[in-house]
Amino acid sequence: MTTPRKALFGAYSRLAVVGMLVLIGTLVVTSAAQAAVSISRAELSGTQLRIEGQASPNRTITVDGVTMGTSDGSGKFRIERSGFTAPADCTVDVNDGSATAATARLSGCTESSPPPPSSSASLSSLTVSPTDVIGPDPATGTVTLSSAAPSGGFTVDLTSDNTAAATVPPSITVPAGSTSATFTVSTKEVTNAQSAVIIGTVGGDFSIERHAVITVWDSFHFSNGSIAILPGGSGSGRVTSQPAGIDCTIVRGNGSGTCNAFFPVGTVVKLEARPAADSNFVGWRSLPGCFDASKVRVARGTTITCQPSFFLR
Repeated sequence: MTTPRKALFGAYSRLAVVGMLVLIGTLVVTSAAQAAVSISRAELSGTQLRIEGQASPNRTITVDGVTMGTSDGSGKFRIERSGFTAPADCTVDVNDGSATAATARLSGCTESSPPPPSSSASLSSLTVSPTDVIGPDPATGTVTLSSAAPSGGFTVDLTSDNTAAATVPPSITVPAGSTSATFTVSTKEVTNAQSAVIIGTVGGDFSIERHAVITVWDSFHFSNGSIAILPGGSGSGRVTSQPAGIDCTIVRGNGSGTCNAFFPVGTVVKLEARPAADSNFVGWRSLPGCFDASKVRVARGTTITCQPSFFLR
């Protein structure tokens, strides 16, 4: 028969054993929870990542949550990964499944950050490229701000004063942290050259608008310009051109024949004036584009007028 004292002693013994087991289990759990990876090497060369260190044995190693390797039986690991994109702060979290990850700073990495947003950004300029197009070819518009767009972006309202030639979207938003954005200028097929003013405003305030001009052409006038001969003086004569095209006969102030001809844009045309038997040629009148009739450069979609002076003897 068991005495009360022996029973009590046995109960205390069992409680002590249970307490020890609980304490040991707590220490093991605490030790596991506090386990962390130690990093001996962390570097980035271009897009080549290399990390070495110590972790728990035979554990999956993750870098910023992405599995990249496994530790060996002694806990050592080595990670090499190409095509790695550097984080903005140049740090990575390395973990072996423990509660606490190890943070490592990558040598060879340069921290990057977007330009600070500014609440004082304003519309600085609006440009269009190219400024001359053959309809319906498009062009590209660009709005530029005085400083980086604030959080939420910076919206510029857009309009065209001649939608028969060119149209634009109602607005364009410069993303937060950026200083510019582009938009498409759509054009229409035309039978004669037409210009459109592309206008950018902010909040409906036209006092601070910015604008650019685009000219929409038909294909012929985009590629060619013309030279016209205007008769002058009281005498007679003949004007021809090199390359051929102009062959204008002038009699007492009246012209006949080919006194107007088209040439490809950029062509340098030489005009020659020869007086009739009863007249003298005294020179060319100085007119815009025809200051020197021996080398008149043809301009796109433009008629350059040249006037010879023939006088009776």
